[in-house]
Amino acid sequence: MPTNPAEEVTQETLSQYSKSTAGIFASTGLQGVDLSGRVSLIPANVPARNNTSAFPRVIAGEGAQVAQWRAWLNLNSSQTDAAVGTDYAGSMTLFQEQDVFAAFKPLAKAGRVTLDAVAFARNYADALADAELLTLVQLFIAQDTHIINGQAWALGTPPTPTLSSAATGGSIASGTAVYVKVAPRSGANYFLGGNGVASAAANVTVGTTGNTNTVSASLAAMKGAVAYDWYVGTSGTQYYYTTTSVAKVTITSVPTAAQALPTNLALLSTTAPSATAPTADGSNSANWYNGLIASTLGDYGTAGPVVPGSGTATGSTFVDFAGNAPALSGGGVDVLDQINDSVWASMQLSPTAYMMNSAQGDEISKLILGSSSATTFLPPTDADARTNLAGGGFVGRYVNRAAGGVPVSIEIHPRVAPGTIIARCDRVPFPASNIGSAFEVRCQYDTMRFDYAAAYAASTLGGGPRYDFEIRSMETLVNYAPSAQAIATNIG
Repeated sequence: MPTNPAEEVTQETLSQYSKSTAGIFASTGLQGVDLSGRVSLIPANVPARNNTSAFPRVIAGEGAQVAQWRAWLNLNSSQTDAAVGTDYAGSMTLFQEQDVFAAFKPLAKAGRVTLDAVAFARNYADALADAELLTLVQLFIAQDTHIINGQAWALGTPPTPTLSSAATGGSIASGTAVYVKVAPRSGANYFLGGNGVASAAANVTVGTTGNTNTVSASLAAMKGAVAYDWYVGTSGTQYYYTTTSVAKVTITSVPTAAQALPTNLALLSTTAPSATAPTADGSNSANWYNGLIASTLGDYGTAGPVVPGSGTATGSTFVDFAGNAPALSGGGVDVLDQINDSVWASMQLSPTAYMMNSAQGDEISKLILGSSSATTFLPPTDADARTNLAGGGFVGRYVNRAAGGVPVSIEIHPRVAPGTIIARCDRVPFPASNIGSAFEVRCQYDTMRFDYAAAYAASTLGGGPRYDFEIRSMETLVNYAPSAQAIATNIG
């Protein structure tokens, strides 16, 4: 019977292969592909954006470039006495009406996924769905940032810092004339980059002996600023030295080039500030609406909040804590007591919550729980309860003694800069206040997806068949009661 040549070749090949290996090993054998799934390591902690009780998201009733409302301002201290003589008419009540505006601004993040990328990921992951979700996350983070930190008015030129020198702790040579400027950062600058215009230069000549001198610089806190960029050098040029969350710094050397950003400030923008002292004010943007800080501290203007001192004062509370760290006082925390006393004295209201960075929350808990004023709660006497205790603690509420013992929540917000505490009042229960919620995130449209048509682009990566889209909102923060809010900054 004739043989099949192809069969002979196959048998010969298998025979040779069987002679070349003694088994199947991990290095040469068959291997599967363990598709364990994919993960995302992008933090999406957006408590302000998601707090629809304090910041309800509402659709505006009409299309407009600005939200508008009218407010009766507090003239209680200017009213004349109601006591009059018999048969005399009562004194005339004083009224002051203020037109208030908040401009709508779009927030948007875009995504792109090619048709080929979707095909290659088929049966493993939905590339388009992943892109949509991660783009939505970035918009949520932007919304959280702008609700708190957006700023449409400029911080302006800071005062010239005050300088002093010491003979120890640094490496500045004796007889060196050190020049220092400071540029403030708004909340938006802190998280998104940039800074305000620099101050005039202050200078001091250090020591008469030794080369271990230091220079200390400070200024009063600026309304709207949450951090400060320091520029140090000679009489000619001052270079970026560091950023602080308080309005003071200790300078141990004189740089000859811009220094690296500090690593101890949570979520500080990695965008490097200008290498030398800035001459233009970048603390605000026409693309930003005024968030919680800016709408509270800015004056009423004819088209929205304006620089403090240039319009009609809102009556809000501003606390400059002078770079000091919080301390215990009478069983309480001094900075919170100062906020509470000030808000009660001006408005007879209590904050609903203190919004703060984790650094301040941690410090307040340590102060209270580490003091003799902390209360110890013992569990039941059964053995299991006594031997499985949970260590540590977090102070989640603080008693407002100024308001007669009202408990105030402590909220941790990643996009409140270290060194700043926002005392937020959500309810204003005055007669005829007409304020259901003190804040609204008012939208012309809210968190919608918009698809672009993909244009043909030859010889361009990503220029082929693709899905181009945006997720965006058109929104602004309406702050109906800035006089009921308080901002404390410059907290060490």
